[in-house]
Amino acid sequence: MLNQTGFVLRFLGQNSFILTDSKGFSVAIDPYLSDWCATRGTSTEPTAKSRLFPPPMRPEDLDVDLVLLTHSHCDHADPETLRALTPKRHIRVAGPRDALKVAEKAGISAERLRLIHPGEEITFYNKPGVLAAAEHIRRGTGERGLRVKATFALPTDGSDLNHLGYLLQFSDGSTFWNTGDTAWCDTLPILAAKEVVKTIAAWKDESPQGSPTPPGENSGPDVIAVCINAGYGNLSHWDASRLAGAAHARYVIPAHWDLFPHNSLNPEPFRTSLEKNAPGSAYFLMERDRDYWFSEGRLQLAEETP
Repeated sequence: MLNQTGFVLRFLGQNSFILTDSKGFSVAIDPYLSDWCATRGTSTEPTAKSRLFPPPMRPEDLDVDLVLLTHSHCDHADPETLRALTPKRHIRVAGPRDALKVAEKAGISAERLRLIHPGEEITFYNKPGVLAAAEHIRRGTGERGLRVKATFALPTDGSDLNHLGYLLQFSDGSTFWNTGDTAWCDTLPILAAKEVVKTIAAWKDESPQGSPTPPGENSGPDVIAVCINAGYGNLSHWDASRLAGAAHARYVIPAHWDLFPHNSLNPEPFRTSLEKNAPGSAYFLMERDRDYWFSEGRLQLAEETP
């Protein structure tokens, strides 16, 4: 299947995703594969923050090229998962300052960490330290890599003022945006969603095979994952749909709604809100720990892909 275009997407619950490019480059966003938020590594007794379902994999079984952390909260920058990655020296970790502090404390060495700021764009390559020159990439030679742009997110509380989202562009030009945890403000659609649309347009203009989006097609990301739970300062289902509408996405996935007993909800109201505020986008509810394939404008279960 990796001979096709597009990318494979797997949802692990909450805001945890694994994405794999058609060329094989893999990235995990906010992998939370333990029960650290409940146990803090010292207890096995259930608490209000115990998981509603077990981790879909063990932390030590996670094997990707890159980990992107949106912020430092324990269900996003998980000390236990990050500690399990310390022997896997090929895995790099990128994120804002406070999240990288968690990674560093977990044992990830400094040379594997990459600080990233809102609005910053970085290309990550399959082979760390082997960076193809930009002119070679423009000529279509060498490794294209995974393009990552950090997007604005409004902090949900005062414990971490360095929240991010991530816009990803894969080798065939397909795109995925994870909003990260974000609160609502009236400028959020401008600072986050419209900036994403603007970035995608610029990427298409500079792509060797790229061309402007045909009339009637979505001008934003191919796929968005947006937080909808409203708890702890996050977007409500209504505001999440407003943000998605401003981004003009093809598919919109609800995230951050299913993990904790005190902070979970039915995603169905988000579907209704999306129909009102983003009528050009398709609601897409992912099953956990199953591979989905986005290719040629369609998102579907990988096992159903011809």
